[in-house]
Amino acid sequence: MQTHEIIILLVASIGALIMLISSIGVLTLPDVFMRMHAFGKAGTLGISGLILAAGMYYPEYRARMVVLILLFFITGPIASTALSRAAYRVASPSTKLALEFNEMESGPRRARKTAKKKKSR
Repeated sequence: MQTHEIIILLVASIGALIMLISSIGVLTLPDVFMRMHAFGKAGTLGISGLILAAGMYYPEYRARMVVLILLFFITGPIASTALSRAAYRVASPSTKLALEFNEMESGPRRARKTAKKKKSR
């Protein structure tokens, strides 16, 4: 086995390991929002590692693989954010830890709550 093939194997293994850890997180985390975080990592880092390894193995498709990686880095977080917002809007049950500071709440009501928290500290 040549050095080039060992590097490809390592990159593919790291991508697969990230996907495995993220899928375990999606199955075991208690909250929709925490699961979205694990889903976002698998979609960007894990898939990108596998595509990078494929681009290294097949040099004639290298440019296409780079474009695919860029598309995953752009669309993955956007999709994860859209799913999180949808889960928030349908009032999906969440743990208190996930929404201790609610960035989705806006207006004067949020300002009053923030001021009350600061006074109580």
